[in-house]
Amino acid sequence: MPGAKARVAIFVLSVAVLSVCLYIALLPAPNKKQSILQRPHIIVIIADDLGWNDVSFHGSNEIPTPNIDALAYHGVILQRHYVLPICTPSRTAFLTGRYPIRTGMQGYPLKAGEPRAIPLNNTLLPEYLRQLGYANHLVGKWHVGYYSDYHTPVHRGFDTFFGYYNGYVTYFNHTIEQNNYTGYDLHYDIPGKLSVDYNNQYITDLITERAESIITNHDREKPLYLQLAHVAVHSSDSKDVMEVRDTGEVNSTLRHIEDFDRRKFGGVVTALDESVGRIMKALRDTRMLENSIVVFMSDNGAQTVGLLENFGSNYPLRGLKFTLFEGGVRGVACIYSPLIKYASRISNRLFHVTDWLPTFYSAAGGDLEDLGKNLDGTDQWLAIVSENETNRTDILLNIDEVENTSAALIGRYKLINGAKLQYGDYYGDSGVNEFYPEYNASNVLQSLAGSAITDISKSTLKIEKIIELRKEATVICTNFTSHPKCLDRCLFDVYNDPCETTDLSFAYPKIVDELRLYIEEYNKVLVRQTNAPMDSASLPEHFNGTWMPWIVLDT
Repeated sequence: MPGAKARVAIFVLSVAVLSVCLYIALLPAPNKKQSILQRPHIIVIIADDLGWNDVSFHGSNEIPTPNIDALAYHGVILQRHYVLPICTPSRTAFLTGRYPIRTGMQGYPLKAGEPRAIPLNNTLLPEYLRQLGYANHLVGKWHVGYYSDYHTPVHRGFDTFFGYYNGYVTYFNHTIEQNNYTGYDLHYDIPGKLSVDYNNQYITDLITERAESIITNHDREKPLYLQLAHVAVHSSDSKDVMEVRDTGEVNSTLRHIEDFDRRKFGGVVTALDESVGRIMKALRDTRMLENSIVVFMSDNGAQTVGLLENFGSNYPLRGLKFTLFEGGVRGVACIYSPLIKYASRISNRLFHVTDWLPTFYSAAGGDLEDLGKNLDGTDQWLAIVSENETNRTDILLNIDEVENTSAALIGRYKLINGAKLQYGDYYGDSGVNEFYPEYNASNVLQSLAGSAITDISKSTLKIEKIIELRKEATVICTNFTSHPKCLDRCLFDVYNDPCETTDLSFAYPKIVDELRLYIEEYNKVLVRQTNAPMDSASLPEHFNGTWMPWIVLDT
């Protein structure tokens, strides 16, 4: 039996070992901590009503967009990125990863004072990312419901919200008119406090400055999700529907654009492009860009003429916002990240706006099983990073049971049912004119975004490669004169006929039947539209002239 001294030594040693074990047990799991630090920052920049031909990487010389182009050329151009034809459904699809028909949000965009929203039993993208340790911030447009506090961004996964609840605001006064009632709609919200932010600064700059501040002050111990949803280039309900910062500057820099309305639209695009450059610079300056994913996209096509016209251009794609033609639902999109192994390329694989939720969750290292089985989105992260094959082979473009229209796409074929005559033609500027300045690839590389990317890149993008990518991303069509109206149904081969000039429904009846049955299956799960009249209790006069949540819900 050990002596007294030995017993004491053994006891002391045992206590020491037990203490060390207890200390180690109480430490955070190293792998978990490491994974949080390694999760990529995700920055999503959403333009509003930006047309296919309103960015210069699609071949237009009319409005230079060097910063947006820099993202596209250094990353992946998503040439077949599909969205919904109008804003509330598109943003619903993005945030839920589900087709809006599952929540009744597929109808006309949400109006100011309308008592509807994405139902609270839907988990949104920032709520999923919060489970992975993300700090989440929304700057700009919400537009998926705010009738109660619980439907506002800070109760749906975002740590802060700076922006507007409704579909758009005037660029300087930050108001929106609904049914002859005008109210202020600019807010700075944090959990527990919904407040109004009074400011008369140009809204594109305000949104950008707030995003820069979030990036600069971000705690590097946490991954960042920043959703930056611009007003630009949506029309305003002010007398001047395209509001620019400085008319003199626009007339000087874009004087080659003869139509004054289109020229002002170009000025709004220019401010949007500058914003993209400033965000990229902020990410570079904070050394966050090395581990970031940056997506630029439009929520739907441009509205060249008609209701809420903004003078944008989807040329040569057919149709406008509100339609199921390519001009309405084939949106501008690109993604940049140093994590992409095969960059500087064009992807012709199908991509839908619902895909971003599972794609981001996968990129962040999340287990897709956590998302449940009710998503319509497909994880496309590996397809983006390594050019792997995608599981996305088909898309429900929309069902609108009120307008009696629907459309779907399987492979190369797209079926449209009940297309309306309105907005179904070809609109907008081609972007190619002998009086327009030649495309300047050097400006792309020297832009704020281009410089930021070059600073962290191991290789320099060549001008020749830029020209090659731009040519490949340019859609060229002919035979615009005899396009079908599609009042009943039309079938298009959108790979060989992206401008939807030739109806193939009589030539391929079996494909028509396949797509028709596909849409009918989704009709079985459709929730009827939840659109409602404006509630008089929501009027700004009840809230010091401001649009605010107005219904108190029991919890």
